[in-house]
Amino acid sequence: MRKERQLQEKFFQGYTPIASGNQVYLERPRINNLLEKAIQMPMIRVVAGAGYGKTQAVYSFARKINVHTAWLQISDRDNQGECFWDNFTTALSILSRDMAQELRQMEFPVTDEQYERYLKIRNNKIILNERYLVVYDDCHLIKDRAVLRFLEHRITNSLPNICSVLISRGEPALNMERLSQLKPMFRITSSDLEFTHEEMVSYFRLQHVTIPPQMASVIYHDTEGWAFAIHMAALSLRNISRGAAYVQQALRSNTFKLFESEVMAGLSPELRRFLLKLTLIDNHNKDLLLEICADVSLIKEMEGLFSFISYDSALNTYRIHRLFMDYLLNIQNELSVEEKKDVWNKAAIWCAANNREMDAIINCEKAEDYTGIVKVLDSLPLILPTVVAGFILELLERTEESVYRNYPMIAIIRARTLVSLGRYEQCQAELLARLPSFALLEEGFEKHRVLSACNMALGLAHFFLSTNTRRYDSIHFFKTAAEEAALSPREIKPPLNGINLGFHVCRVIDSSPKEMERFIKAAGDIVPCSMKAMGGCLAGMYELLYGELFFYRGEFAEAKKQLLDACEKAEKWQQYEIANRALFYLLRICLCRGDVKGIEQILMRLKAELEEPYFLNRHFYYDIVTGWYNIQIGRKELVAPWLKSDYVESGLNSMAHGLEKLVKAKYYFTEKLYPAALASLEDQADMEIFLMGRIEMKVLEAVCHYRLSDREWAYKNLEEAYSLSSPGLLYMPFAELGKDMRSLVETALRDNAVDGKETGLKKEWLLEIRRMAADYAKKLYSRQSGTGNGGSIKLSDREMDVLIGLSHGLTREEIADSASILPNTVKSVTRSVYSKLGAMNQADAVRIATQRGIL
Repeated sequence: MRKERQLQEKFFQGYTPIASGNQVYLERPRINNLLEKAIQMPMIRVVAGAGYGKTQAVYSFARKINVHTAWLQISDRDNQGECFWDNFTTALSILSRDMAQELRQMEFPVTDEQYERYLKIRNNKIILNERYLVVYDDCHLIKDRAVLRFLEHRITNSLPNICSVLISRGEPALNMERLSQLKPMFRITSSDLEFTHEEMVSYFRLQHVTIPPQMASVIYHDTEGWAFAIHMAALSLRNISRGAAYVQQALRSNTFKLFESEVMAGLSPELRRFLLKLTLIDNHNKDLLLEICADVSLIKEMEGLFSFISYDSALNTYRIHRLFMDYLLNIQNELSVEEKKDVWNKAAIWCAANNREMDAIINCEKAEDYTGIVKVLDSLPLILPTVVAGFILELLERTEESVYRNYPMIAIIRARTLVSLGRYEQCQAELLARLPSFALLEEGFEKHRVLSACNMALGLAHFFLSTNTRRYDSIHFFKTAAEEAALSPREIKPPLNGINLGFHVCRVIDSSPKEMERFIKAAGDIVPCSMKAMGGCLAGMYELLYGELFFYRGEFAEAKKQLLDACEKAEKWQQYEIANRALFYLLRICLCRGDVKGIEQILMRLKAELEEPYFLNRHFYYDIVTGWYNIQIGRKELVAPWLKSDYVESGLNSMAHGLEKLVKAKYYFTEKLYPAALASLEDQADMEIFLMGRIEMKVLEAVCHYRLSDREWAYKNLEEAYSLSSPGLLYMPFAELGKDMRSLVETALRDNAVDGKETGLKKEWLLEIRRMAADYAKKLYSRQSGTGNGGSIKLSDREMDVLIGLSHGLTREEIADSASILPNTVKSVTRSVYSKLGAMNQADAVRIATQRGIL
C-alpha cells in the first residue's frame, strides 16, 4: 500500500498537465468544492474549450484528496486499440502494478469474453474500502468505435468506489444518453470553470502583477473569465514595460493564435465560412441563423464549439465569446462582397418579418438596399417615435446625394424623420428644394407617389408650425397630396397611415377661444384631404378636437357626441391613436358622471385595442390611460411599474411625453411624494408649450405646493392656471382634482375674505371651481367597482355608498348629497358600517375594508 502511494506521488510530481512554462497555479476553493461534490458520483464530465483550465483544475484537486488516481492523457494514437491499451494499462499501474501486468498479458478487449476477463482481473485487484479516480484527459480525440465501446463498458460496469472523469473540449463521441441512464453523472462546463473577478485579481497577485480596479474591470470584461486569456493578460502586464497600453493588443495576439491552431484548424470549410458570416450581424437568433445557412447540420456542428458559442434557450439566441468574435472579425475579409450582401439581405428580410425594423434598416443599409429601407419604413407610422426618428436620420446623414437622386422616396423618409423630431422648418426647406426635381421624374405611378408623399410631409410640417406662426394656410399642400394620390394605385394601409398625437390634440398656445376655433377649423379642412392622400389618415381628428374642447369646458353632452363620432370614424379607418384618445376623454366623462357601466364598457374597448397589431403604441397608451384612471379612483397599485419611475420613458414620440409625465406626477402626488411630483412636472415644463397641457400642469403644481403648506406658490400656480383657462372657460383641469382642489379653493376663499389677502383670483370663479370639484369628488367614487363582500361581511348598497365616501375623505353632507339621503341617515349608516367591520373609527374602517377586499 505504501509502495503504491509512493508511485502515485511520483506520478504527480513528474506530470505537468499544463505545459506553459511552469506557470503559477491559483488554488480555487470554489472549483475544489464543486469537484468534491462531483466525486460522489460514478462519472464526472468536464467539458470546456481550450484554455479553460479544466485539466489543471482536476489535476490540482486529485493531488489534494486521499484517492488513488490513474491519469490517461489521450492522443490521436489512442484510436488504435493496442495503442490505447498500452496507454490504459500504463496509467493503471499507478493504482496497482500487479493489475497492470496481468492486463498487459491480454489483448485489447473487443469481444465479450475478453471484456469479462478484464473485469475479473480488475475486481480482484481493486481494494473495496479504498476510493479510485480514473481520469481520461482529452477524450474528445477518441473516434474509434472499438475504443469507445470499451470505455462505455468500463464506465457502466465500474465499481461503487471508482469514479471516472472525462475531460474533453466538446461532447465525447460516447453514447452519453445511455450512460446517463445507467450511471448518475455530474457535468462541469466552461461557465463553472470561468474565473470570477476576485479569482482573476488573486491570480494577478500570484504573478506579482498589481493593477488598479478600473483596469481589472476592463480586463475581466475582455476575457469574460477565460483562464487562458487571463494568463496572457498577466504575462503582458508583467513582461511589457509600458504595461497597460499593450494589454489588449498582446491579449488579442495570443488568443488569436490559439483560436487558429486549436479551434479553426479542426473545422470544416463550410463551418468556418458560416462563422465568418455571423460577424456581419448583431442578432444571432437561431431562426435567423437557419435562414442564413439553411443547413441544420451546420448549426449542430457550430454548437460543438460551446466553450466559445453558447445557446440561450430562453431567448432562442447564441452568444459568442467576445475574444472569439474579435478573432472572427479579424478574418472577416475572407468573405466576398457578394457573400456579405447575401447575409445582410437575408437578415433584413427576417428582421422585417419579425418586428425588428431597426435591425432590418441597418442590414438594408449595409447591403445598399435602399428599396428595402423604404419598404421597412412603410411598416411604421407617419410620425415616428423620437428615438426611431433620430436613429434613421443619423443613418440618412451618411447617405450620399446620389442615393437621394436615384431613390426619391429616401428624401421623403428623411422629411418624415425631420417632422417627427420637430424640425419642421428644415423639413420644409429641404423638400421645397427637391420638389422641382420630383416634378421632372419619369411619368408613372412612382412619380405620383413621391409627389403625394412630399406634399403630405410639407403639409404636416406647415400645420405643426402654425402653433407658432398662427398661419393656417397649409390646405393647398394636402389638396395636392390627395390629387397626386388619386393618380397612384398604391393603397396605403396601417400603420403607415397612422399618426402620433401630442399631450393634447389642440396645438395652440394662445388662450383665446378664437385661436382654438381657428385651429380646429383648419384641421377640419385638412382631414378630408389627408384621408384621401393617406388611406384615411386623421379620420376622426376634427370631431376629437371639438370633443376635447367641450370636455374641458364641462359641456359633457356635446363632448360625448363628438367623441363617439370621432371613435366611429377613427376605428373605421384604423386611426388607432385618435380612437384611443377619444376613449380616454369618454372615460373621464364617465368618471365625472359616476357612470359605472359606461366606465366598464370603455375599459373593455381599451383592452380590445391591445389585440390590434397595427396599433404599434397600444401597450404604452393602454398603460398611460388606465394608469390615469386607476390613480383617479385610488387604485395606484394597478399602475404600470414603468409609470411609477421617473427614470423610464415610453417609446412614444416626444410630443406625447407630456401625457405620461402628467400621469407620473399624479402618481407621485397620490404617494405624497410632492417634491418628486413637482420635479416631474418641471422636467416637462420647458417642452410643454400647448395651452391645455400647461393648464393641467399648473393646476397639479398648485395642489402639490398646497400639500407642502406653501400657499404663496400654490396661489401663484393657481393664478397662472386661471389666467390661461378663464378666456376659454376651461374648468375640468381644476375639477378633476376633486377634494384636493376643493380644499385649496376653500383656503383661497378664506384668505380673501378673512385675512384680506389678494390672491388675484375672482371670487365668482373660485366658488364655481369649488362647486365643480366637490361635485366631482362626490360622483367620482359613487358605486365604483371594488364592492367585494369581504368574506362573511355583507354590506348593503347604502352602506357601501357611505363606506366609499368615507374612504375618499368626503364630509357627511357630501356623502348625503351624493347618495340622496339625509345627513342623519349617513351618521346612522356609518355606525352600522363600523359595527359590521369591527372598526373603531373612519381610518380603521377604511383599513379593514381594504384588507378584506371590500374596497
